[in-house]
Amino acid sequence: MEKSNRKILCVDLRSFFASVECADAGLDIYEVPLVVADKSRGGGGITLACTPYLKDKGATSRCRIHELPKNVDIIFAKTRKARYVKI
Repeated sequence: MEKSNRKILCVDLRSFFASVECADAGLDIYEVPLVVADKSRGGGGITLACTPYLKDKGATSRCRIHELPKNVDIIFAKTRKARYVKI
């Protein structure tokens, strides 16, 4: 078997969707409670990403909206997949 010269690189794009939303709005991901999710889908809707600020408050990416911390005034950003692909 021939040895492959292929190299694989893994990059963690920390809270990428939330980072894009914050960058576009001029917000700091470490200082704002932003989550990428469609709030109109109700409490069972799934979050796609949340800022490290929210993660420090106990939130996780891919949780349900109703599982987000209740004592935080959360900023909701609807998903903009075309924007994320462009970035």
